Amino acid sequence: MIARNVLTMIALASSATQAHAQTTLNSFVFNDVIASNGRGDIDLFAPKTTSLAIDGPLLEAFRQDNNGSLVFAVDVNEASSGSESSSSQGLAISQAVLIVTIDGQERQYSEFSTPTRSLLMAKNASARDTYYTLIGTAGSNRVSPNADSELTGSSLDETLHFPVADDLSGATTGRLEISLLDTDTKLGDPEAFYDYSNGFEEVALLSRDDVLYLEALAPGRNSAPLVIADGQVDSYSWAFYPAAESYYIASYEDLYPNRGDYDFNDLVVAYQVAIGSDGSGAARKFHGHGYLIARGGEYEHDWHLGIELPSGASGDAVISLFAADSHTPMGGYPQVQSFSGSLNLRLAPAISTIFSDGASTYVNSFPEQQLVRGPRFEFEVTLDAPVSASEIGSAPFDPFLFVHDTSYEIHLVDKTPVLNHSRNTRDGHVNFLDGNGYPFAMVVVDEWNPPLAAVDMGLAYPEFVDHVRSNGVQNAAWYQAPEGQRIKSIPRSHWRW
Repeated sequence: MIARNVLTMIALASSATQAHAQTTLNSFVFNDVIASNGRGDIDLFAPKTTSLAIDGPLLEAFRQDNNGSLVFAVDVNEASSGSESSSSQGLAISQAVLIVTIDGQERQYSEFSTPTRSLLMAKNASARDTYYTLIGTAGSNRVSPNADSELTGSSLDETLHFPVADDLSGATTGRLEISLLDTDTKLGDPEAFYDYSNGFEEVALLSRDDVLYLEALAPGRNSAPLVIADGQVDSYSWAFYPAAESYYIASYEDLYPNRGDYDFNDLVVAYQVAIGSDGSGAARKFHGHGYLIARGGEYEHDWHLGIELPSGASGDAVISLFAADSHTPMGGYPQVQSFSGSLNLRLAPAISTIFSDGASTYVNSFPEQQLVRGPRFEFEVTLDAPVSASEIGSAPFDPFLFVHDTSYEIHLVDKTPVLNHSRNTRDGHVNFLDGNGYPFAMVVVDEWNPPLAAVDMGLAYPEFVDHVRSNGVQNAAWYQAPEGQRIKSIPRSHWRW
């Protein structure tokens, strides 16, 4: 008798599942949401539309429709921070688990995926790691292939897949527990893009038709930073230059080809570059960011970063520029530029217009000046085809200055002019050392403080002279031994925001 009852229950459940499968499945939104604290506890049996009845056989029909997975969609609803905007917003998932009670037994499914990932630093972490991401837009009025789907008229964005090996026909309870990643937003993008800052996010269960529709649409993905898309490449290996938590510091004497006061604070810039490579070691992406630290002159400058690539390389670069302490791009940004051959990214143009203390063209240069935070720039480059690592110019690459007042480029000593509108080649100034072997541009690795305005580098850093005269052999750590009264102390905690 007991066996017959069990068989009857199974038959009824099977019939119900078949009945659900024979009708068109309509995606629906849940009543619970991911809250503004980045946590969600979604009851799978509680739809937003109260007239809709959810049971185990219906969940099983959705599982069968998606080839053994439950697939959810999330409405990404974030504030504009980092390079986020109404047309591209992002979140990252720290943890997610599906918990279902089937025939009185609780079962957990913790394997999940989304179509996109990114390499991110969690708050208080010591290294970046790969996390699944959710990318979308602030737009609504999605149009489902099925007009009765709750996707129609919604702003549901990225999909979230959970493989489920068990038949869900006997499910009596179910919930989705999800925690968003608390990213280290001080690093700028991509961390600031993939933070959670607004909420709330609605969640829906999707039919196969709507899964295919949303994943083909990929809302917001083209403008999101550091995207690792499934199907594009299985995994990226990221190399950071100089390191994941370090920066190059570039400084310049802008009176080139004249030696001037040689205080090397006419512009001081911090920057970092990451190269994303596939399994063969070939580069597919570049990502970078940096900060303007000091400006100790009256001339107008553009700051560029060049990266040597083979002549056949091509792709697109997305550049963003942010005012100090702002996570909203300045007007006219982000900018998209296509390129072929080597990269030449103008990351900070017309610097006097974006970096000043309001009273002087000099910023963070005089002893009495209060410290002012500078703008932040970011870039992401996507190559049309992978490039061998051996064909990429070596770090610290080619950080250079274009001086509007003189029309000269100023590069590191082993580089050559690259701009058609500069006068270097015309005037024969293609060597970036003076007659005594002193450079006009230098790069050191974290942390370095520039000389005060009009203080010669050799006075501010006494070991610098022997370092230059020995062709770089002696006193390699010259920049760590300053004369304290002759430098402007600008701690990293100030300029990196």
